[in-house]
Formats: sequence, structure tokens, C-alpha cells
Amino acid sequence: MRRLTVLLALAFTLALVPAVSAKTLKCNQIITYDDYGVSGPHPDHLGETGYWKGGITGDLTGTIYFWEKMCDPYIVGKVMHFSEDFYIDFGNGEWVSGYDKGVWNFATLKFRATGWVTDASENCEYLIGSKLHEEGFTTNPDVLPIIGEGTCFIGP
Repeated sequence: MRRLTVLLALAFTLALVPAVSAKTLKCNQIITYDDYGVSGPHPDHLGETGYWKGGITGDLTGTIYFWEKMCDPYIVGKVMHFSEDFYIDFGNGEWVSGYDKGVWNFATLKFRATGWVTDASENCEYLIGSKLHEEGFTTNPDVLPIIGEGTCFIGP
């Protein structure tokens, strides 16, 4: 009887844990880094006018934003290692946000980053804990605006 009680308590506890989406949601992105002159929608970056912003299409559609954490980037050879916060606005009042870490190779202009969804609007809470991954290529980073094109996904 005691074992059954413990098992039922464990099952109830696990039922309360939000489930990460079991499906991988793929997307394409075209993002631009520029000084937009206005803050983006992430509350931790109010007043910051330089960030990546662009459209995503595919299983996910909307506008994606990235803010580099200025104290974190460092360059080794021709590779910048960075961390950033992201925010995805799905355009219908729904959104997700989180952070990622990645690399940007200045010799090949290739970037990739992986991180996690840490917050979401009510209808997207099931994505909290999901992985965000992005990769692609950019234009020359010495001239603004910088344009990046690639793929992304949110999934397990």
C-alpha cells in the first residue's frame, strides 16, 4: 500500500511538470543587424537600439530578435564566441523568449547558436524548456546593415 501511495504521488508530481514540445518546429530566417533607433520588445533590453531582427517562416512564423550580451563576446582567431537573448513575436499576441550561445566565423561568415526557451506567453508555455538552434551565413560584418540568412528550429 505504501509503495502504491509513493507511485501515485510521483505520477501526480510528473503530471504537473510542463511538457516540452515533442515536435521539432522548423523555420527559415532572414535577419538584419542594424541600429534601428528604437528598442525592440524584450523587456531586459529597453533602450538598446542595436540588435538583430528579422522574419521567420515555416512551421514557425513571425519576427525574431537577438540582443548580444555585450559583456560576453570574445574572439579567438577569426571566430567570435557570443551569448545573446532572443525574443520571437508570432504576430498574434503570442511569443517566446530565452537565450543562446554561439559562434560566428569571420573567415567563412558562418554562424550557429544553440539555446533554450525560458519564457513564453500563456498559449506557448508548452515550449518552455525547448531547444532553439539557428545556423546560417551573413554578409560582411564590417558594414551595416549586416544580413544573415539561415535555418532555425525549436524542439526537444
